Amino acid sequence: MKFSKFTAERDNQRNEILFMRIALAGLVLALLANAGASLTVAGSERTILVPPEIHQSFWVSGQKVSVEYLKEMSYWYAGLALNITPHVAEYQKDQFLKYTAPSDYGRLQAEFGARTDFIRKNNTSTQFSTQAMTVDESAMKVALSGVLQTWVSDKKAAEKQTTYVIGFRYLNGRLHVSEFKETSDQDPFGTAGAITNAQVAATGTVPR
Repeated sequence: MKFSKFTAERDNQRNEILFMRIALAGLVLALLANAGASLTVAGSERTILVPPEIHQSFWVSGQKVSVEYLKEMSYWYAGLALNITPHVAEYQKDQFLKYTAPSDYGRLQAEFGARTDFIRKNNTSTQFSTQAMTVDESAMKVALSGVLQTWVSDKKAAEKQTTYVIGFRYLNGRLHVSEFKETSDQDPFGTAGAITNAQVAATGTVPR
């Protein structure tokens, strides 16, 4: 009887040890799986760009967005494009290009790449102070008028009153930049240039 009891206790201990080993192995596998999932999420996390400070409410519906949303995003994109120094020019260019419309990416990449190279090579900084905004809601364009200041090294090189237009496309529930260029107070949305280009394409001649 004593021998049988001893054998039973020994078998119970072995079963307990086996159970603990299986539980430990399961715990290790769970930790490894969790670590793998964390790495996967970290590598594919999605960043949604919104203004750091939202000054007014806005809405999106279908393929339309509110005027307030266009204004907020235009102000934010203008800051990325125009409030720059040689040290942040490359980073802000990459941030801006993350949110461009796919069909316009190549053109904007070339334009911003050339501007970034100029800023870095010439040690130039710029700051744009927005004074007024004009919105073309149907075309999803915003014209920002204000003062652009330019520094070379630590010396102020220029200051001018100018206007920039930012165009958007609302695709798949997301607002993409499709256009960013300097215009003028007389033609804030740059429509005169667009009409001229269309006339040249249609007639093959440049209007006088």
